[in-house]
Amino acid sequence: MRFRVPVAMAALSVSVATVGLAAPANAATTSAMQYGQQGDVPVARNYYGDSRTDLAVWRPSNGTWYIRGASAVRFGQVGDIPVPADYNGDGRAEPAVFRPSTGTWYILGRSAIRYGQSGDVPVPANYTGDGRAELAVFRPSTGTWYILGMSAIRYGQSGDKPVGAHFAGDGHADVAVFRPSNGTWYVRGLSGVRYGQSGDIPVAANYTGDSRAEFSVFRPGNGTWYVLGTAAITWGVNGDVPQPGNYGGDDRADRTVWRPSNGTWYIRIEATPTPPPPSCDPAYPTVCIPPPPPDLDCGQISYRNFKVVAPDPHGFDSDHDGVGCES
Repeated sequence: MRFRVPVAMAALSVSVATVGLAAPANAATTSAMQYGQQGDVPVARNYYGDSRTDLAVWRPSNGTWYIRGASAVRFGQVGDIPVPADYNGDGRAEPAVFRPSTGTWYILGRSAIRYGQSGDVPVPANYTGDGRAELAVFRPSTGTWYILGMSAIRYGQSGDKPVGAHFAGDGHADVAVFRPSNGTWYVRGLSGVRYGQSGDIPVAANYTGDSRAEFSVFRPGNGTWYVLGTAAITWGVNGDVPQPGNYGGDDRADRTVWRPSNGTWYIRIEATPTPPPPSCDPAYPTVCIPPPPPDLDCGQISYRNFKVVAPDPHGFDSDHDGVGCES
């Protein structure tokens, strides 16, 4: 798959301080890059199979996909909804569109598939755990999910926002909805969780690296990301389109927004947390040896001739002279 990148979309570094974003914490790396223009639809995904999310936009006016670092491809038309995902299990997202007027899916490199109808909301994801995204739609009029190859599932109601994400950490996406009217998340098989409010945009993703998507919302009114279990972070302004993804190439999603007014992406990559140092037993004040369990002996540590005070839980000072593991 080759794409031509227009000169007008060349990368442009922008100072974060000039765009109305909150000053980043020291533990994060931030960047701004111009890619796209007003009227585009941001479609950031992993298109190269390298575990990183790539900057990309789909331009309805000419039905063209622009993926940073590749050549442009014409695929789709005005009125289509872009639905890129990894439909063939090769680790790369394919450009794809859902055409509401006919309920038809068009996936680059595959034959068109009729699945859905006008008014349906497309939510492709890997619901079966086979490594491929399934064609799926949520029908607000009946609160029903239709996933290709599976029986219809009644889950949700009109006004809900469907979310196909891995909340349970069991290797496949879950059927879920965010209900703006009461700020509650409903995940099939789990209890409802109140997190968010009317007007919030659901941005469920794995922000902590635990292989589970966290309940999370982006609040346009104050440009703040709320991720359950973590501190709120202001990153964006009203009118931005949230595009969480793994831009840093680690095991976590990064808070990212695309600004239609200037076609700029603002990426905030959290630093990889440093593992906490092992606790040090006070019986060995000049070295750091963790307390039991497990019980250690001198052959299992590299320290020699270090100070030992009672009660010496590991028994390093066998002759009780205040020196452990004497050489």
